[in-house]
Amino acid sequence: MAKVTIEDIVRATRLSRGTVSRALNDKPDISPQTRQFVLDTCQRLKFVPNQAARSLATGRNYAVAVVLDDLRSAFTTAVLRGVLARAQRERYAVQVAELDDQPRAVADRLQALGAERIDCALIVAPLGSSGVKAVRDALNVRALASCWPLGGISCDVLTPDQAESGRLVARHLLRDGRGDILYVHAPGSPGASERLEGFREIARKHGVDLDAAIVRLPADAEPGTARLAPVLPHLERVRAIAAGDDFLAVDLMLLCLQSGRVPGRDVAILGQGNEHVGARIWPRLSTVDFSGEEIGRRAAETLFQRLGETRLDAPQTVKVAPQLIRRESA
Repeated sequence: MAKVTIEDIVRATRLSRGTVSRALNDKPDISPQTRQFVLDTCQRLKFVPNQAARSLATGRNYAVAVVLDDLRSAFTTAVLRGVLARAQRERYAVQVAELDDQPRAVADRLQALGAERIDCALIVAPLGSSGVKAVRDALNVRALASCWPLGGISCDVLTPDQAESGRLVARHLLRDGRGDILYVHAPGSPGASERLEGFREIARKHGVDLDAAIVRLPADAEPGTARLAPVLPHLERVRAIAAGDDFLAVDLMLLCLQSGRVPGRDVAILGQGNEHVGARIWPRLSTVDFSGEEIGRRAAETLFQRLGETRLDAPQTVKVAPQLIRRESA
């Protein structure tokens, strides 16, 4: 079968060669509808452009870097899926950099990534001050976006609305008007404090006694049911328990079983984060999904718009709404 050429695309679309070329090379002087029509035709005819010629024409490398801290995290992998889907449409390669938890290793990894031929980058990992400095010093890209604020760096931020996650949890558990619920908060994870505040906002409006409804675990507590001793005095009275994250929710399910209360039957349990484990246990865990895939798609779209100069406004911070996932545990 003969190789499809740009002339075949010109004939199939009935557009001029110049219009097709501008669409393939991301030029701003073409409508989004025409550009998408050309790209759809290329995909239908299985046209593979010459990447070297494309780079020469535009001065770009057509590669985006995704910097993350944990590929086992449901949110991280969801963001990556979103970026991959959007990058495929734009014919961009995606480079993935997983960071270590040591500041020196983070700096070295970002320094190495900065030497690669990439046009833009999305930071998915929450970074401390040393990590932010490493991004500023090492990551020399034309466009930068992040899923968490980067103190001192001006860039587009697309992040889950953590407070709304807490509000969704409270609304779901209070939907029948009863206030005998419990929220178990474990400090330390990104967004945990905002989720707690969202819960407090709705619970307060329902007249819930917040002192009785919120249990704060010690910051240095090890994972597992042993850290849940402060929850035990509340188990007999509550009909529903919300956890600050899914892993904590799983520990709470085990604690309830050990105490003779069956999750999903005697007590409702709701997590936050939509981690993979929640769908693999029984009863399956009700949770809140942080919309990582949507964030990944929108972040990649923003980066490509910045590169193509079709978006010239100041960097924006966008909070993306989470989604409640109803399962058997609640």
